[in-house]
Formats: sequence, C-alpha cells, structure tokens
Amino acid sequence: MAVDGISRIHAPAKLNLNLRVTGRRDDGYHLLDSVVVFTGFGDWIELEPAQEDSVAVTGDFASSVGAGEDNICFRALAAFRDHGGVAGGHSITIDKRIPVGAGLGGGSSDAAAILRYLNRTSPAPLADRRLAEAALSLGADVPVCLAGIAQRMQGIGDMLTPVDPVPHGHLVLARADAMLPTAEVFRSLRESGSGDAAPLRSSEISGSVADIVAAGNDLQAAAMSLSPDIALVLDRLRDGNGVIAAQMSGSGSACFGLFDNGDDAATAAETLARDGIWAVATRF
Repeated sequence: MAVDGISRIHAPAKLNLNLRVTGRRDDGYHLLDSVVVFTGFGDWIELEPAQEDSVAVTGDFASSVGAGEDNICFRALAAFRDHGGVAGGHSITIDKRIPVGAGLGGGSSDAAAILRYLNRTSPAPLADRRLAEAALSLGADVPVCLAGIAQRMQGIGDMLTPVDPVPHGHLVLARADAMLPTAEVFRSLRESGSGDAAPLRSSEISGSVADIVAAGNDLQAAAMSLSPDIALVLDRLRDGNGVIAAQMSGSGSACFGLFDNGDDAATAAETLARDGIWAVATRF
C-alpha cells in the first residue's frame, strides 16, 4: 500500500509451532527441524524513496533495536544490491511491535519484508534463488520469513518445504521478562548434553495443530534454565479458558497459547496484560 509516495508493508511475527535440534555441523551451526507459521500480529514498516538509505525505529520496542546502519533492514538494502538487485535509496521507519530477543523473528521478518518489497518494485528483480541467497546472508531465520507462509524449516534454515495443509488457529503470544540471545540458549542446550534428536514425524508436520505443537520445543528447557520466568508465563497461559496447549517459540523468551476460539484468546491476553505481562491475541 502506497500513499503520497510512502509504502507501508507488514512484517508478521514468526512462530515455531515445534522445534527439534537434530545435530550440529562442524562449523558450529545447529541443525533444526521445525514447523513455522506466521501470525496476523507483527511490525509495520514505511518506506519512502530517498537520496540515501536511512532507518529509524519507533514503537513499543524501539529502544531495544539499533537504528541506521546497525539495523538489519539497512543491511537488507545492501544485501539486495550485493546480490545483483537494482534499488535506489530508501528512508525506512519501523514501527517495532514484536518483542526483541523473544524467538518471534522480528528482525528477520522485517528484513524479509524489505527484500520482498525491493524485489517487487525493482526494475531488475532478482531470481528466486538469488533472493533466497540474499536472505540467508542476513540470518538463518530470514529465508523462512521471506517465504512468508507455513513451512517445514530444516538444516540451518536453508531447507524449506511448504506445509500442506496449512495449520490455522487462535493464539496468545506472551513474553517472559527476558531478552534471550539465541547463542546463549544453544550453549545451555549443549551443556545439558542434548541436541541430537530424531527428525519430525509426518503427523508432527501435517497433522492437527495440537499434534504439531505436541512435538515440543527442544530449546524450551534450556531457555527456562536461563529465564525461570518462562515457566511462569507458560503456567499462566495454561490457566486460560479454552486453551489447548502452551509452548515456547523458537529460542524464547516468548511463549504461545493455542486456544479453541478468538474470544477465549482475547480474554486470556487481556488478563495477562492487566498483570503486567506483555501479551497479544492473534491468529495464524
């Protein structure tokens, strides 16, 4: 959507309905197997043509994100050009609504939204393979965010398979009061001696949403050892009326509760927010 030369695009929050750590490469990167979906909730980004690139950040979590050249969206502009794309300068403003360091892929989704926009508006768009390479150069979660629809994500985030049927549901996102660097969570996992699980079974990929979530998140225990508040948030989600399951997303600290219907999800989110816990009801 463009008004007065300003384009406004949405960057949805990424949600790991489950997550297995299936191994580790010699270079230290962990191998994952995860069903990823995208929510109606997310960041909003405004782009305007400019003589040179700039990135500003507003919103609830602006203070937790670098602006200018420190922002991943600035690097996304450079990555698009570095991989052969043609794009002029852009002034970017991010309304940062997705919590930072929460396992919801906010920065990755922002970068992916920028890449999609540039490719859609470029006079010389990139081929899908080159665009995917640009995404992977920015981070392991950017390729799946670039896809933007439900995917089975394997390897280091570079192996993607669309999930069919696409899972849908009502949920509450809720964040423990902690910002967890992904590297620390993986280090905690290694120290526990875990991290070489079997791949997901077919029912844990394309079964019911409850079956997909029931496959679990291998990083949850490691994250809880670093932030016990995660367990408290999960307990509060499980107390909600109509809740089907509650689990952590990605490497945390955000959690989600899967609900029977939108009314119960909205009530649960309002209750958590009144008690000082960041929470939002949405769908995927």
